[in-house]
This record gives sequence, structure tokens and C-alpha cells, in this order.
Amino acid sequence: MEKYTKVYQVKSYECDVNGVLRLRTLFNYFQDMADAHADQMGLGYHFCIERNIGWIGGAYHIQINRLPKWEEDVTLYTWPSDATPVTGIRDFQMVDKNGHILVNATSQWVLVDLARMRPLPITKHVGEYELIKERALTSSFPAITPPETYSNEIIVPVRTDDIDINNHVNNAVYPTLCLDGVPVEVKGQKAISEIQVSFKKPAVLSDKILIKSAVDSQNSIHQLFNETGSTEFARVALKWK
Repeated sequence: MEKYTKVYQVKSYECDVNGVLRLRTLFNYFQDMADAHADQMGLGYHFCIERNIGWIGGAYHIQINRLPKWEEDVTLYTWPSDATPVTGIRDFQMVDKNGHILVNATSQWVLVDLARMRPLPITKHVGEYELIKERALTSSFPAITPPETYSNEIIVPVRTDDIDINNHVNNAVYPTLCLDGVPVEVKGQKAISEIQVSFKKPAVLSDKILIKSAVDSQNSIHQLFNETGSTEFARVALKWK
């Protein structure tokens, strides 16, 4: 197996106010790559939906040297790098036109029975597939420890545009929502250098999301719940530089 490769040119609508790739778009790139390569491997959406199974994002760990700018061409690579009985590990690497590494990332995906949302043994339901035993980022996807206190809490409604083909809030939305809990002086003067995301349970259109944030000058931890705080949707840790 070879790494799956695609070149992207960053569009203006994919950028923030500074002309830099949005965090949400970075996650969309990852999902685009994962979907395309899974299809090429014969394990993509159509294969899964016929069997009422699906790959559900479990976690991401990302290191960012810098994010590309508007009109910049970048090459993104992805490959399955490891596996456990019920999870697949997929890595990503983004490089600029000179071959400089912009982003290294790894992700964890759980194969589930869509009717019961229960994990399934991969080899039994999709068979064995080839791995490239190389890691863009070595990570055990460590647990994100909740803070003792929060510095900010906000509630935002789920928008129709947040819902994906699986009728859930798309994974790319959660890290972006966390930025609303970060003070302007941090976002305006610093850049994100590392992201950890742990997905717990998908939100749906009827939900309102309670975002609890603990922020200092170098780190921020965010928990996303339903409005009453009884169900946790995701947990996100950011490092700032």
C-alpha cells in the first residue's frame, strides 16, 4: 500500500480573518482524505452502510507548525498506521510546496454497529487491511483531564449547517466551537500549536451545546455538554504559542 495523496489550494472561504486556514477546514481536509482513501481501500461509506456499520471518530491528536494561507498549495498524505481489535489508527501529514512539514496528525476510529452504536471487531466485519507502520505523530491518545474550575461558560445552539450525512454534528465542528470560549487577547496574539480531541457522544440538531472552558496563556481545556450538563459530547485540549 502507498500513502494516499492529494493537493489542496487554500481558498479564501476556507480562511479566517487573517487569511489562514480555518481550524474547521483542517478537520474537513482530514475527513475528506480519510473518506477518499477508505473508498479506495474498499472500506468506505457505501461498503459500510450496506452492512449497517460505520467508522466513528474517537480521537485526534494534532501538532501544528503553521497553518497554510490563502492561495497556498499544500500536499496532504494519509495512511492507516496501526490498529486494535475495534479501532483503526489513521495518520495525516501536511507539507508545503517546499516539502516543509506544516501539520502532523493521528486519529483513532471505532468500527460500530449503527443500530446499537456498539463497537465491532474489525477483522470480522471488514477483514484485515494493509498498514503502513509509520507514524506522523506517535500518540496513545491520552485522556484529557477536566480542570478543577472553569474560566468561561457559554451555550450555543446546534445549527442546521453543523449536521452531516449521519444526522449528527460533524466532528469538525467541536474544536471550532471551543474557540468561542477563548479570550480575544489569546486568540489575537497566539496560534494553536497542538490539539487533542476526544469524542464522547454525537450531538444532534435539537441540542444546545454548553461549552465550559479553562484558559491560560499557554493552554486551554474545553468540555462540551448538552445544555443541562448531563451528556458530554467532546473534550478538547489546545496548546497556544
